[in-house]
Amino acid sequence: MSAIEKPNPAFDEAEADRRLSVDQRDIVATLAKADNRMRARDYRAANAYYGQVGRLAQEGGTIARTELLRARDATIWLADYFRQAIVDGLASRGITATTMHPRFAKSLAIMFGEQARDPVYQRFPQMPNSYFYPDLPYLCFSDPSAHGWTAPIEAGFPDILEEAEELLKNSEFAPHVRDATDRPQGDVHGLVNDPRWSTWDLTAMGAPVPERTGLCPRTFELIDRNAPLCRIPSRAPTIMFSLLRGGARIPPHTGMMNARIICHLPLIVPGSGALRVGDHVREWQPGRLLMFDDTVEHEAWNHSSDNRLVLIFDVWRDEIEQVEREQICALFETVDESQPDS
Repeated sequence: MSAIEKPNPAFDEAEADRRLSVDQRDIVATLAKADNRMRARDYRAANAYYGQVGRLAQEGGTIARTELLRARDATIWLADYFRQAIVDGLASRGITATTMHPRFAKSLAIMFGEQARDPVYQRFPQMPNSYFYPDLPYLCFSDPSAHGWTAPIEAGFPDILEEAEELLKNSEFAPHVRDATDRPQGDVHGLVNDPRWSTWDLTAMGAPVPERTGLCPRTFELIDRNAPLCRIPSRAPTIMFSLLRGGARIPPHTGMMNARIICHLPLIVPGSGALRVGDHVREWQPGRLLMFDDTVEHEAWNHSSDNRLVLIFDVWRDEIEQVEREQICALFETVDESQPDS
């Protein structure tokens, strides 16, 4: 193994974790965490922590120049590794330059840094945290009436509300933003482990959780049967009840991937609350879907003294053809397989 693949951490991982638990901006501990993950051949975690070293340095973190350059070299090495692993993994699935949908091929070129995104002129552009899919029409909100599948879900509002009210009485909602133990985490929402924004998830890593769907079977059946759910192995769909407590606000943020649309079915709406996406603000209305691109900056607030509850799920954008959906799924499957054996 090269020196990049087998670095010598300044201290062991337990000490790195201890220091990061005290100060997540400890740049020396962040580099030690990256080095320990690299030695363990946990390349995705290592890449996240090496990248964090660079960000902390740009923000004024103090670290020896040789160490900063070493972190940079590691991110370059890892980028080359992941690029080749993705290309090989897709090829093993029969997805090559000649079989790729043009938009999918362009998304890879942007991901690999081989092509820049087209110029952006919107005040609030699409800014996905994970994966950008190009050449899709810009939108903030989408009109539910333009989608043929929405009517049965809105018609099922009474059944969904009844099951949701039972959950509120008998089940414990958990903070939506929770501590990450395997990646650098900044409290960008100001809500880490804060119950003011809590959720009750019907899925985990894209798969239904039987003991949860069994408690709200009509809700799950309505969504699963009617909505064109964004199904990506190990990632999507996400179906959950979202509780925003009275007086709470979710600060501006963006989502993971712009090939999907996020859907809100409002269930309990006390008033004095709304959702902003880009320059557009919509109030929740019980039983009336709101659909939006969450990679456009958005925020939500509940200025009332009572709790707001919505059902959230994600669907494919209509513009994404079936072959594209299959290739996007194959990409994420390949990413998950790109981790080398320890």
